[in-house]
Amino acid sequence: MLYATPHFHHCLVDGRVVALDMRTTRYFLIHGASGEALIQWEAGAESRHSDETFDDLMAKGYVSREQAGNRRLEACAAKPLKSRAEICVSSANRAEYLQIAWFLATTRLRIATGSLARTLEPMRKRAGQMPVREQQVVMDRVGRFTACRPAIPLSRVCLLDSVALYHFVGDSMTELVFGVSLDPFAAHCWLERDGWLLNDEIDHVRRFTPIMRCRA
Repeated sequence: MLYATPHFHHCLVDGRVVALDMRTTRYFLIHGASGEALIQWEAGAESRHSDETFDDLMAKGYVSREQAGNRRLEACAAKPLKSRAEICVSSANRAEYLQIAWFLATTRLRIATGSLARTLEPMRKRAGQMPVREQQVVMDRVGRFTACRPAIPLSRVCLLDSVALYHFVGDSMTELVFGVSLDPFAAHCWLERDGWLLNDEIDHVRRFTPIMRCRA
């Protein structure tokens, strides 16, 4: 049995395997025998391939025979979206404004000085600590973040805003989703909760195939 290491994620886009290495924040295509094997693996034909087929991915630390600390070797799940959540933009109090500014500033610093793995490290540390919030509470917090955001002088970037909003929402059911598209290549990220899109537009997000889903 083979497993994916924590920093390796992949998805299938138009018959091609796109991978993400969180250690280097690098997206790339997997070609050759291992790429074909991953496509057939998703089709349920993993038994056709010996472990040696994945030797190149094992050598790079993407695939392992060890189960501990790793997860099943499978492409990111493409969960259907219901719709964009109806967000009511409302004013935040001073404490919330300062909290939002802090999340944006610290996230921006992590993005500037480290890999995607480092940027998302606070999420990993909060695993098991976030509560399950009522859906309306989640929507209200998204609304307050949206109201505060124009007053904070940092350029809007999907990674920065989505990670900061994730921490402000503080809900263990909310997922930070990364997606990719090809021809031309593009990467994007956004937040979902129970099939509801929290901080983007449905038509835009549907252009991307999810490659990684993160939640505390």
